[in-house]
Amino acid sequence: MSQALIQDYLNTQGLKLPLEAVQIAYATLGAVFNLAEVKDLPSNLWQDTAHNVDAISFLPESDDNQAFLRAVYAVLDTTLHRFPAKVALYMAAEQAEAETQPLCLQRIWHNQFTLPAVLNQEHAHLLAHRAAQTGWAYVIEDAQHWLRINELCEDECRLGFSQMLLPLCAPTGAVLGVLYVSSPEAHAFAEEAQVWWVAACLTLADALFHHFPATWWGQQDENDDDIPTGN
Repeated sequence: MSQALIQDYLNTQGLKLPLEAVQIAYATLGAVFNLAEVKDLPSNLWQDTAHNVDAISFLPESDDNQAFLRAVYAVLDTTLHRFPAKVALYMAAEQAEAETQPLCLQRIWHNQFTLPAVLNQEHAHLLAHRAAQTGWAYVIEDAQHWLRINELCEDECRLGFSQMLLPLCAPTGAVLGVLYVSSPEAHAFAEEAQVWWVAACLTLADALFHHFPATWWGQQDENDDDIPTGN
């Protein structure tokens, strides 16, 4: 992903983070994704029930999907070691035809996250669904305040006092998914933590965009290599 695309994401989302720091974290996580060295995962994720890899319920078992999910886990695991949190990664469900189906999010992975694994129109009131629908990021420093102003429900509030919801976007701006990060502490996401979670979001957006065909997202299939992971 180019410097211009990273800067555009920060500007669009109103995230006042140092560009150079995001670029460094993004390059680091890009290398992590490409190496995908994960020692605690079993060799076959489709036979694993201990690591909350929800994607095995909707992705077919294959070497490509296996490698993709291990690399995604490596990025999240690396970031979590730096900044512990509760995390859920959602991706948009496959679209049969462009713009003909309501938005549905499927969870790829989580660590003890209590929101449903599938978010559809029944969950349109939830902030995760709204973030995917609008393409806007949310940084919540005090969930109780958001509960009082009816921007969060009680179930969302219980996820943590601090929350970050970051849309994963294609170069076209289309939303591919949402990275949801929460902490039990208020004001938990200082600048450095935001930098790394945004970098994780950008890395995972690259991964989704390049792993799945454009038709998955209801778009024309094109050869678009504008944002190779980690470059």
